[in-house]
Amino acid sequence: MISFFRNLKSDMLKLRRQPLLLVQLLMPLLGIAIFLAYYSFTPYSPIAKVDGYLQVLAVALPTMIGIVCSIAADQESAAGNFQELLTSPVKLLPFLSKLSLLLFLGFGSVLLAFGGFGAGFLYLLKESPYGLKFYVLAACILFLASIFLYVLHFFISLRFGKGASIGLGIAESLLSALLLTGLGDHNWIFIPAAWAARFITIWVQYSGSSADAIPQAIQLDSGIGYCVVGTLAIMVLLGLWICRWEGQNSLE
Repeated sequence: MISFFRNLKSDMLKLRRQPLLLVQLLMPLLGIAIFLAYYSFTPYSPIAKVDGYLQVLAVALPTMIGIVCSIAADQESAAGNFQELLTSPVKLLPFLSKLSLLLFLGFGSVLLAFGGFGAGFLYLLKESPYGLKFYVLAACILFLASIFLYVLHFFISLRFGKGASIGLGIAESLLSALLLTGLGDHNWIFIPAAWAARFITIWVQYSGSSADAIPQAIQLDSGIGYCVVGTLAIMVLLGLWICRWEGQNSLE
């Protein structure tokens, strides 16, 4: 455990030499400013505005994950072809440290994007039909549903490079938007890129209702089950792969 925190501290110090923290901070702030400015004069209902904002963030998140994971992996590649990660006495620890930092920064970014928008919508525009607790819980839902994608893109960035990670992220965002339509009904539970957007949509629609009020056709229980099992499975597979990985060159 001491070695893990030592690696985590080292990774946090590396943030000074890469744009990762800046990207995680500026992108949510930019999104908040754009949407609050747009919503200040649009005639849509407050609930529709909140739903639209949350869905846009959920759809854009795979692309953001692809970018931040590629930045982190690219920095390690440039520092010596991943040798700092591979020379640890316990090979798994530095990788877990790097992934934990990405997840921590990702949660902070999502919380800022949701909480900042909620505060602005509630106190500046004075239109929000929900309290801040709604937005905090929405951020937690979005983040937990996206852990699978963080692990996947961490692997893709290490094994195939930043181009593959960013390209996959863009494709996942497009797929996520497509599966929000009727095409995703009964299929979204099998596709990790669709989990976050679908869970957020369900949250907006039924956050004030009891669990019994949610129709079975929405497949919420099945979606949660696939999300939990899929996330645990990919984390185990990543750990097994890391133990065998010898640090091949990252492809651009």
